[in-house]
Amino acid sequence: MPQNTKPKTSEEAMQIGQKDLAEKFGITFSDVQDGFACGEMPLTSLHRNFYGVPYGGIMYHLADNTAGMAFLSLGGNGVTVNGSVNYLRGANPEAKKLVCRATVKKSGRKLFFVSADVLDDSENLLSEYMFVFTNLTTGE
Repeated sequence: MPQNTKPKTSEEAMQIGQKDLAEKFGITFSDVQDGFACGEMPLTSLHRNFYGVPYGGIMYHLADNTAGMAFLSLGGNGVTVNGSVNYLRGANPEAKKLVCRATVKKSGRKLFFVSADVLDDSENLLSEYMFVFTNLTTGE
């Protein structure tokens, strides 16, 4: 698919997104089902700040994309219009990966509301998120 071509279906968006995120960022999805997604991202030195913990932006990136997969899993097809985050603690410095679990809280005709949590591989809750996605399949 050429750059800047909008996927026509949520299934097409999920296929393109999963491949793209895996190739560019190492993000994989261990579970995607109706209204839920679980994404994982390996941690390297590039993802860590001078304290040895993942950058907040890295966690946000994982959460936004995992929440997007949960949105797409219900047939939505669109983009993030708003996202908020609460950073709760730094990851275990020995952590090898981040895990994000995202759940659709409300799906409307135009807007979908999705919550997400990011944890390290020791199950420490690092940050929590709330996203709003616009569903472009209902017209703009």
